[in-house]
Order: sequence, then structure tokens, then C-alpha cells
Amino acid sequence: MKRIALFGGSFDPIHTGHVRLADFLLHALRLNELTVIPAAVSPFKTETGTAAPDEDRLQMCRLSLTDPRITVSDFEIKKGGVSYSVETVRAFRALHPDDELFFVVGEDQLTQFHKWYMYRDILSMVTLAAVRRERTTENGALQAYLDEHPEIGAHTCLLDFDPFPVSSTEIRQKVASCEDLSGLVTPETEDFIYKRGLYQTEAVRTMIADIRGRLSDYRFYHSMCVADAARRLALRYGWDPAKAYVSGVLHDAMKELGRREGLRYFDEHGVAVSESERLIKKLQHAITGADYAKRTYDPGDDIVSAIRFHTTGRADMTLPEKILFVADFISDDRDYTGVAQMRERAQTSLEWMMEEGLRFTIEDLAKENRPIHPDTVNCYNQILLEKIRKEKEA
Repeated sequence: MKRIALFGGSFDPIHTGHVRLADFLLHALRLNELTVIPAAVSPFKTETGTAAPDEDRLQMCRLSLTDPRITVSDFEIKKGGVSYSVETVRAFRALHPDDELFFVVGEDQLTQFHKWYMYRDILSMVTLAAVRRERTTENGALQAYLDEHPEIGAHTCLLDFDPFPVSSTEIRQKVASCEDLSGLVTPETEDFIYKRGLYQTEAVRTMIADIRGRLSDYRFYHSMCVADAARRLALRYGWDPAKAYVSGVLHDAMKELGRREGLRYFDEHGVAVSESERLIKKLQHAITGADYAKRTYDPGDDIVSAIRFHTTGRADMTLPEKILFVADFISDDRDYTGVAQMRERAQTSLEWMMEEGLRFTIEDLAKENRPIHPDTVNCYNQILLEKIRKEKEA
């Protein structure tokens, strides 16, 4: 006979507190299996629903919970509608007729358990594993409740757990500002959240939907990877991470325009460009993209200029321009030789990364007998001259 616990919740998103509790349950209940069950629609949250799509919540749980004894079930999500616990318990009891089943509840849920739909039927099929918060619980009040409801007390085991002080609501708020989530969720979950564009403001969600419709799946994923890389660099070097994220989302908005479409855009919108920018398709998308971002969203001059120069660079680059330029080189979807070192060095020197990126660009263009934009040459020369000046002063 196996010992199996059912652990339900919105997990919107799953966080470190959930992960620690899952590990605690495995040991405290001596479980063979822990089944985590994200809810479709909680009967206690029918007005607000959830902020992330069901499949994304499932995937975040899978990324966060790696112990082989833990499975993530889509039972309630596939069932759809309001999730009543009695239906879930009945289904899993049918799957495990001879096993010992536990159903995990928090202490606040336990003290309202007599109000749950068909709660007596639940008690007939499982033992409640009630998690008490060690720092906040008044054991006398909780025991009084169980004494008042002996049929609940007879089917309840109490577990003392020191909770991790974090909430899904707090995380969603931090994500909307593109803040660092270290320690609040696993690194894999943080990556997933930002690359999927979850929990963003309505304005940013609108941009993401727009870009998704304009680009191939490959190019859209690249844009989201650059957005995440730019956010991280902004946190490291002191630019607004929310602005950096937007710059990454929008930077390739016009990347998949054909050359003639790009020329038509220049003419229709009166965008002044050089001869090389008219002739070379690869140079067009940064210019059309910056103009499109300005006209459509007016995200701020710092974002617009970062988009404008993310391909060529220029002399006297601003911090936002450097961040987007570098983010485009080191985003997680890039797999060229040496990219791991590039990512590591980008955390210590944007200028070093700029020099390497520009050298790579210039050498690549020269090998293919393609013209090099004057802005690229000026940017590279300026960085080298500044490097020489510092070495002489040292």
C-alpha cells in the first residue's frame, strides 16, 4: 500500500514556499507520491480567476518540482469549470482504491472545512493533512475547532511547518515591474515567466500580442529572450528593467518585413535614411522598428533610440542602447561558439561585450564583402580609443 498526498492550489505562479512545502510533505507524511493539482477555477476565486493560462501554470509546476516522487496532474484543468475538492478526491480514490490518501489543506482552510461542498464525503475517502504555520498558529483555537467538529478531527493529522514568507500575489506584482525574482521562484520558473510574458501590465501584454502576430514563432521567441536578457542587464547596470524589457519585446518588430516593404515604409512615413540603409535589408528593421515603436506605443525616447541602434551601434551610446545591443548578442536562444563566455563577461563589463560584439560584426561583414555601417565603425573606434586611454593612465 502506497502513501499518496494530493496538493491542490492555483499555483499562479508556484513559488519557493510551495516548493518547500512539497518537500516537507514528502518527508513528514513519508509519502511514496505527492500529486500536485493546479486548479481550473477555485470555488473561492470565481470572480478573479487566474492571471496565467492553465498550461503555463502546469509547466511552471513541472519546472519547479523536480523530485521524482512528485507528479503534476492536469486533472482539474482538463475537467474544467469550478474545482470542487470532492470530485478530485473521488477520482483519485478510484485510481488508488487500496492506497492511503492524504489531502493537503492549510490551517485557514481547515477551520472552514465544515463549509466545504460534501465535506463528509471527502472525509470518508482521505485523511486531511492540515499544515499549521508554526509562527502564527494559536494551537488552542485550532484544537477547539477540531473538538467542535469531531468528525473532522478524527480524519485530520496536524503538521507544523515554518512557512516561507512569499505569496503569488507579491510575485505577480514584482513581475509587472520586471523585478528580480531570485529566491521567490526557481530560476527556471523566472525564465519561463519573463519569456512567456506572464503577469505583465495590460500595456505590455498588448505589445507582446502585437509582436507575436507580426513575427514567426522563432523570431518571437528570440524577441522574448532578448527582453529577458535586457531586463537582467538593466537590473545589473541601473536602467529601468521594465523599460529594458519593453525594448527587447519591440526591438525586432519589423524584422520580417521584406526589403521592398521596408523601403515603402520609409517613403510612406517620411523616414530619413542613408543610401546603405536603403540598400541593405538587415539595416532596415532597426530603423523601421524604432519608428513603429514611436508611432504605435510612444514608449519613451530611451527605448526608441535603443531599438534604432541595436544593430549598428553608434558613437556615444547611451546605457539603454548598450543594454539592448548586448542583450541581442547574449540572449538565451543564441548558440554560437563562445556565447557562454559572452554572457558571463556581460555581467562585469558592457564595454567589453560591446567591443567583442562589434568586432564579431565587423569581421563577419568583411568576410562576406559587405559594407560596414559608419555608425558601427565609429562605435568600435570610440570603444578602442577609450580602452587605450585608460590603459595609458593606469
